[in-house]
Amino acid sequence: MYKIATPSKTREILKKYNIRLNKRWGQNFLVDPRIAEGIVEAACDAGDEVLEIGPGIGSLTELLLARSCRVVAVEIDPRLTAVLKELFENSDQLTVVEGDILKQDLAALAEKHFPRGGRFKVVGNLPYYVTSPILVKLFSNYRDISAATLMMQKEVAERITALPGTKEYGSLTVLCRYYADPRIIFNVSRRNFFPPPEVDSTVVRFEMLSKPAVRVLDEDLFFKVVRAAFNQRRKTILNALEKSVGNWDKKCATHILKLAGIDPMLRGEDLDLSEFAAISNCAAEYLG
Repeated sequence: MYKIATPSKTREILKKYNIRLNKRWGQNFLVDPRIAEGIVEAACDAGDEVLEIGPGIGSLTELLLARSCRVVAVEIDPRLTAVLKELFENSDQLTVVEGDILKQDLAALAEKHFPRGGRFKVVGNLPYYVTSPILVKLFSNYRDISAATLMMQKEVAERITALPGTKEYGSLTVLCRYYADPRIIFNVSRRNFFPPPEVDSTVVRFEMLSKPAVRVLDEDLFFKVVRAAFNQRRKTILNALEKSVGNWDKKCATHILKLAGIDPMLRGEDLDLSEFAAISNCAAEYLG
C-alpha cells in the first residue's frame, strides 16, 4: 500500500512526475493518513460504488480501493490522471476519467461503470472556488446518489449547516436542506495539506433524500423566492420579494405572504424551509 496521504510520499510522487501544482485548480493535497482514513470511514462501506471528485494523486483513492470499493475517479488535470493510472495500474476496481466534474453526465457515468445499478456514493476534497457549483451538480442528480462526503472550506460548511436566525443561514443552506440532510463530521486544519491553503477545512456528509424535504408546486419559483429573500438580507421579506420575483408589486407580495401565513416584517434569515415552500406554493396557486 502506498500510504500516499503523507508529506514524504506526496513530495516523492510530485517530484518523480515533475508536477508543479496549479493554483487555478485548487491543488492542495491531504498529507495526514488519519484524516484520509476518517474521510473514507465516514464516506462508505466496503464494496460500495463510489464517484470520487478530484482524486489528485490518490490519497483517498488508495483507501477506497483497499475497502474493495468500485471507484470512478474524475480528475481535471491530465498530468494527475496519468499518475493515477500508473500508481493503480494493477487495480481493476478503478476507472480514471479525465475531465471537469461539472461537465460530466453523472447518470451516464454510473450506468457505464457501476454494475449494480443502484444509488452510488460520492467522496471528494473540493476546490474552494468551485464548491457551490459542484453541490448544485450533485443535487441535480440526487436521485442517483445515496450520500456525498465532501471536504470543503470551513466557512462554507458552517453556512450549509446553519440554523434559521443566524448570520450564516442563507440560500445555500436552504438549497442543501431541500435535497439532503447535511452534517459536519470533523474539521481539518490547513496544516494537514501540502501546500497549506489559506483557510481551514471541514468534512461534511450529505445524506441525500429520496425526495425533496418539502413539497413545492414549482421548483423554479421556490428557488427564485429563496434567492430574493437573501439577495438583500437587511430587507424584510415583503420588500425583498417586491419586484424581485417576476413582476410582483407590493400588493401582490403582501397578499401572497398573507395566504402563506408569513409575517411580512420578517427577514429571509428568519424563515425555514417549510415557510419558503408555503410562500412559493401560495404564489403558484394565486398567480395560476
